[in-house]
Amino acid sequence: MTVEISIPDEFGSRRNIHVRHAPTRRNSHEAAISDAAREALTTLCHAHREDMAITSRRYYPCRSVERLDAWIANPEAEQNPRLESAIEYLATLNTDYNAALDELDMVRYENRKLRAWVAHGVEPAEEEPVEDPADAPRRKKARYNDPEARTYIRHHED
Repeated sequence: MTVEISIPDEFGSRRNIHVRHAPTRRNSHEAAISDAAREALTTLCHAHREDMAITSRRYYPCRSVERLDAWIANPEAEQNPRLESAIEYLATLNTDYNAALDELDMVRYENRKLRAWVAHGVEPAEEEPVEDPADAPRRKKARYNDPEARTYIRHHED
């Protein structure tokens, strides 16, 4: 899935500022677009974290492509308890969303195995990794509540 990030230009049209390729395995086209965009956005936020720090989007989850965990900027400077609670909630939701996607992938694999067994009486071969020229590789798999796969609020510069 390719995600293009564009901004309005002075001529009233849009100009691409970044293009990312993000692999996704979802059943519907809309879900695949959403998943790829989310994966691309989290890695883009990490790549441009200095620029993001001064925008209203500084609280988007960010992660580098080689890591399982993600981080969200600390809202302490805002001195807004509602914002702090919202950011903590966002971190929890992002962690649970990633875990749910991983569990769905496992269920899909088990479902394929059962369908093959019912249809042919044999288990399917292990899935071969697909070569994908993605700029934003799919997030590695983790178990639910894996401490390395959570979204946390960053309390210092990494």
